[in-house]
Amino acid sequence: MTSNEPVGKRRRDKPVSVPEIAQTGLALLDEVGLEGLTMRRLAGAMGVEPMTLYRYLPNKEAILAVVADLLWQELRPFVNGADGWTATVRAMWLDMYQLMTAHPHAVPLIARAGSYSHTATEGTARMLEVLKEAGFASGLATELLHTAGALVVGFAYAHLWTQLAEGGQRPSAPAGEMAPLAAETLAYAQAIGPWEPEQLETALDIVITGFAARLAQSH
Repeated sequence: MTSNEPVGKRRRDKPVSVPEIAQTGLALLDEVGLEGLTMRRLAGAMGVEPMTLYRYLPNKEAILAVVADLLWQELRPFVNGADGWTATVRAMWLDMYQLMTAHPHAVPLIARAGSYSHTATEGTARMLEVLKEAGFASGLATELLHTAGALVVGFAYAHLWTQLAEGGQRPSAPAGEMAPLAAETLAYAQAIGPWEPEQLETALDIVITGFAARLAQSH
């Protein structure tokens, strides 16, 4: 047993449940991130042996699935109201961004929750139905969801990296260590400043307006 993954000292008599595993897993995910969420750490937080968890969920992927489903249940149910599909799409993706910033370590999990979560799959199906009713062909509707999703995930990752930097952590660079920036480029980068939520709303409005134009051209 490593020192950074203590098994809880408390023991319990009541049975473990899948909802409790999901709730505890989400709390640990928020605290220690995806890599820190191990079966041993989760079992310790629940006061059981790791093998106990395997009786309910066979592996970490199964645990991530129930955590992802729990996360998606935090989203408000969206309704295609009188303001039309553009307002519905805008509200849904802004809600998604708020979910990601509320659980920044879970951004990768939320972003691919369609691979995990029945709730996520049902939500995507409802949104596709909204777009179908608005006259979108299936290909254009899918492209809109992919584009808006990539935009929101990008902003959510930027939020996470900003939080890590403010906490003195160095976010890992996917391409490895970057070469020093040229002086003029560095000055430009510093002038950009942090991303703000209002920038997301502006970018999302641009995407929606663009797809509204494409929808009009398709008829």
